[in-house]
Amino acid sequence: MDKSQFNIKISKDLLLSFKRQAIMSGKSLTEHITDLIKQSLADNCFKNNDLEALKKIKDLEKRLLSIESTVGNREYLSQKLKPFTNSEAINCTKFMRGFFDQEIEKRKLFDKEKAFIDLSGHINVYVQLNKLSTDRLKKIMLSDNATPWTGKELNELTVDNKCNCPIRKGLISWTGITDCPSQQEICDKGEKLLPLL
Repeated sequence: MDKSQFNIKISKDLLLSFKRQAIMSGKSLTEHITDLIKQSLADNCFKNNDLEALKKIKDLEKRLLSIESTVGNREYLSQKLKPFTNSEAINCTKFMRGFFDQEIEKRKLFDKEKAFIDLSGHINVYVQLNKLSTDRLKKIMLSDNATPWTGKELNELTVDNKCNCPIRKGLISWTGITDCPSQQEICDKGEKLLPLL
């Protein structure tokens, strides 16, 4: 193996410690320091492998949650659907608002009103919101003190077809996040689902 010279400045005390260790291990100073560097590089390699393993585990967890969501959504769709309740509407409101805010932060958008107009275009693909519904949705998405949706409002908005919520579909289209939780998961868990997105 080709060798090259590597000059560094260290304290005298540290140099003495290295020399003592080298003598005690029966090596030259160069061999001893070379071995220490190799060991340090190998340790760092293990740390990188640990980080890689952790990343793989997190990816697997995310995929498993996505599969659970898909299975849950299929089970949900096979059941007779019940209308939105007020508590489900509150969870939906918190999820919608959080999903919207999370995407704004992710894209580093500065104009929330422009972002809302863009989102509205995606929602209007699924349902033509009247002015009253658009104003209500705008207040919910942009105001910090808006009253949450009621079950009655969401039932009217979805024409009593709970699994086809146009706001959920619009958010999926606007964000491009296709493995969004099912409507029933959103009704049940609300904003607790946001870290999965």
